[in-house]
Amino acid sequence: MILDFGLFFIGIFGLIVFYIILAHLSARMGAGLGVPGYYLLYFIAILVLILAILAGWSIYLKGNYGHVYILFSLLIIGNIIAIAASYKYWWWLKNELRVKGGK
Repeated sequence: MILDFGLFFIGIFGLIVFYIILAHLSARMGAGLGVPGYYLLYFIAILVLILAILAGWSIYLKGNYGHVYILFSLLIIGNIIAIAASYKYWWWLKNELRVKGGK
């Protein structure tokens, strides 16, 4: 059981580190391109994921697995916020990565 929570914590912590890296890259790119501060959405997503860790810890300690839907809701909300921020900064890559006419 402790292994399950450990893997849960490591997984969410990995997302938090990834979002911190994306936030810093997006902030630098946004400053260069003159894009508004949408990178702050990554930090909101990080806060939501930290709340998800706390909710998971609470659920694990109390053994009350009936409130798991709160945990999943926090995870979904945090990731949707991060996807929205990524869309604002990184959508232009789709044209760069698309193979045009077999070239």
